[in-house]
Amino acid sequence: MTRTKMNVQTLTFPMKTIQRRGMGMVLCLMAWSMVSHGQELELDLQHVPVQAQETKRALASRGGDLLFPVGLPFVDDFAWPSLYDEEGPVNVKRWESSPVRRTTTLAYRPPTVGCATLDGMDASGNPYALNPTNPVGYADALTSRRLLLGQGGYAAADSVALSFWYQSGGRANGADAGEDSLVVEFRTSVVDGDPWRWVWSTEGIDEDSVFHPVVLHIDAPEYFHDDFQFRFRNYGSLEGNVDTWHIDYVRVDEDAMVPAPDFEEVAFVSPPSSFLKEPWTAMPWPHFQFSPGLYVANSVPTLHRSFGANANSQENVGLKVQRVDIEGGNVNNYAPTAGSIVNTSVQGLFETDYVEDLQIFTYLFNPAVSDTFAVFHVSLWEDEVGAANGTNQTGIPDNDSLVHVQTFRDYYAYDDGTSEKAYALEGQGGEVVVRHDIQQPDTLEGLWVHFTPFFDDASGETFTLKIRAEDEANPGQPGETIADQFAIYEPDYSLGTYDGFAYFPLNVPVAVEGTIFVGFVQQGEERIHVGLDKNTNTNEEFVWYTFPTTPWQPSGIEGSLMIRPVLRAGKDPVTQVGEWGSVREAPLLHPNPGAGLCQWTLEVPTDLQVFDMSGREVAFWPQLAPGLHAWETDQTGMFLLVGTEPSGQRWIQRWVSQ
Repeated sequence: MTRTKMNVQTLTFPMKTIQRRGMGMVLCLMAWSMVSHGQELELDLQHVPVQAQETKRALASRGGDLLFPVGLPFVDDFAWPSLYDEEGPVNVKRWESSPVRRTTTLAYRPPTVGCATLDGMDASGNPYALNPTNPVGYADALTSRRLLLGQGGYAAADSVALSFWYQSGGRANGADAGEDSLVVEFRTSVVDGDPWRWVWSTEGIDEDSVFHPVVLHIDAPEYFHDDFQFRFRNYGSLEGNVDTWHIDYVRVDEDAMVPAPDFEEVAFVSPPSSFLKEPWTAMPWPHFQFSPGLYVANSVPTLHRSFGANANSQENVGLKVQRVDIEGGNVNNYAPTAGSIVNTSVQGLFETDYVEDLQIFTYLFNPAVSDTFAVFHVSLWEDEVGAANGTNQTGIPDNDSLVHVQTFRDYYAYDDGTSEKAYALEGQGGEVVVRHDIQQPDTLEGLWVHFTPFFDDASGETFTLKIRAEDEANPGQPGETIADQFAIYEPDYSLGTYDGFAYFPLNVPVAVEGTIFVGFVQQGEERIHVGLDKNTNTNEEFVWYTFPTTPWQPSGIEGSLMIRPVLRAGKDPVTQVGEWGSVREAPLLHPNPGAGLCQWTLEVPTDLQVFDMSGREVAFWPQLAPGLHAWETDQTGMFLLVGTEPSGQRWIQRWVSQ
């Protein structure tokens, strides 16, 4: 027995283990009962994916003992990592370890980019409680590091104050009026008993589209000690990403009896969704590379806010593009010509349009030193901003820049990678599909789907994938099925991450070009919740749904459904129509899933390749002899084994390493 041990890269995205139920389950799909009241729903969700580099969760450590006390001023607007559980030096940490996460897309027009978001999820992104009793109680707590209010010699007369801004819900689910609340507590110098004292609270606002300023005077003698702390707590549902609160621009300082910022400053408010033309936020690199001018955005407007009593001037606005997924990528930098981006003197909310030649992506990609994927960091900045009279800013320096991650992998996407709500169909046999216009002929391998639980766990529900062509008689609408898919799947909600896309492979890859529709058919009538991105809006044009007794209907819910078609995209020669008729039945891989060991038996000499799901070849054996073979790996995830026989016939099989 030939045994080859390889070390392969850990997969970026968690994979879904295939759930196969046999033909009995397939046949029951044909026996769905008729429904007469099917409908699509928009729902609040329980898992909110954010980019991994934005948030690093800690499951158990408290962390407060490692944070030495600091003096005033205390300022944080959450523009850059400052939570204890995020990567970075201790001196930039402002908070003890907590389940609270830093977000950039859930709030609506915050004072500056980035907020601390409190909800009903724990540090791993799971609901605190998920059961039929609708549990409520205190959920998240965000506690500051200790402040030296004793050594500073402060007293009530010094007007030391805590100021902050808050919003209920924003783009996510708002806290319920009369039921839910946001609470602020101060830590006193009490030695025995509970040192925390309530100082302020507010009720929820169901549809809150503004941020509210709060100023709390620190005026009691028991607050002026060297272990003073303050904390935010939310009371409400414990069942996920519901009853959300967003906190921004937190400040403790002397003479701070006005809401921060009370100084001249210009800051970003929200990040861009993509540097590609609408509707795309991501696409396969070989498709983009074929004609980059068709796909790079002509302009990328960004939202900003100018603080202070005077108009402020953006003195040096620009961007830099950096290739980050290859060695030496840090030398591939770019900045626009000085003065090419118009600076303005502004007050309040305003937009800046980054209009220089954004096709610089194509110049930075070097096929000689990389493969079919590419990742770019696009840095945007407003340097030396300040009052119109020439003084520099006196606020927070980090909120005048941000970094957008532009990824080219093997999929198309309309969403920005974060979901603020949940989408579902209510009715037996409901089918939902998303239209994608494939820019180059390719082979469809499977789908990435962000499934989101909502109150009830739908992991026991089942569905089949669906791939449709365009209706020739009704362009833009779903038509006939391209290839039947018989594998039965269950939604995967336990991915242990906020950016949880599960991969579902087609049982037979499909040659595709032009317009296709991809999605799934639910077997039962229970809702299967899919992530809904509310920062982009493509559903009206691209999402369609139907039930067994109803015609196709376009979606009436604003947002972008988080279903992404995954293509071969240069990882292997493109499959031509009809070619799969000559593909040999794949040998059995066992055990599957396996604990790092995959075995198979060959009938004829075979060239065998192993790919990870990023498309990278991790193993190759030319002309393996007939007989039993095995491959070992210490990595987990899904792998693709491709065998080519002397006759030219091929077989393809997927194997999961646990």
